[in-house]
Amino acid sequence: MKVTRYFALSFIACAMTMLASFAYADNYPSRPITIVIPYGAGGTTDISARQIASMAEKVLGQPIVVENKPGGSGTIAMNAVAGAKPDGYTLIATTSSPSFVTPALRPVGYDTLTDFTPVMNYSGPYHGVLVKADSPYKTLEDLIQAAKSGTRITYGTAGAMGGAHLAFTAVAQESGGKLQHVPFKGSAKATAAVLGGHVDVSLVPAYRDLVKDGQLRLLAILDGTPDSDFPDVRTLKKAGYNVEFPSIVGILAPAGTDSAIVSKLEKVFTDVAGSDEFKAFMAKLSQPVRIMSGAELKQTIATNLEAYRKLAKKMGQGN
Repeated sequence: MKVTRYFALSFIACAMTMLASFAYADNYPSRPITIVIPYGAGGTTDISARQIASMAEKVLGQPIVVENKPGGSGTIAMNAVAGAKPDGYTLIATTSSPSFVTPALRPVGYDTLTDFTPVMNYSGPYHGVLVKADSPYKTLEDLIQAAKSGTRITYGTAGAMGGAHLAFTAVAQESGGKLQHVPFKGSAKATAAVLGGHVDVSLVPAYRDLVKDGQLRLLAILDGTPDSDFPDVRTLKKAGYNVEFPSIVGILAPAGTDSAIVSKLEKVFTDVAGSDEFKAFMAKLSQPVRIMSGAELKQTIATNLEAYRKLAKKMGQGN
């Protein structure tokens, strides 16, 4: 009798907890939400996050404020959000570098798999190896040959110890070329640097219009698959280098965020990302729409975190 009563009370307690959670989610959000961007303004992550936020806030009925917090290849922003109150009012639009690349290389102050709850993924931009249109380097082979012959080649990325940095570190090691990294706070500044002639090459996304307008030349693709806009441009792997940079743009919440709130956010952002309006916006930005559920995003992060740890160990680095 006592056992039956115990289970009955436990059932009632669980039911009440679930009802309270759903009621809380029904009232959510009751004030503005903040999405932190781990890079400076003007880059592809910033632009796409502002667009999906502006569309999602219309559905949620509360403003979504976008806050740029660049630095540390995105780890400064990740630490800030990992330590935020898990109430659904602080999120981050993260990318590959702070999610699984940099954490594989050095201590970052957070664990992506345990300190965050993945909400969903909405993109994963291609990253190109780009030089100015008037550069003497017509192909990736030209660039690497110059680096191997002793020419000092500088390359810019969106931050130190990011995926692009690691990819070209691997290229330098495999080729024996002299490639010097110059980190910037975001891809927009790295793009401006190669356009201004401050670096020889930049590894950045959002290059389509600049290439088609004749301002930049695309030498290779960092990602594992070719860019459909430039099908004749090889990936690093096709060019003979055992490296690739898988790309994500996903929304994470602090660990411990109410599951009903996470589910609500996942549905809203997924519906927005799948809309014709958002797809058209991303097409103009020359960025793919790659939708993953929160569970799929978590698995992607876990898989790539392990892969980058193995790559880092092979390169004599790693955490």
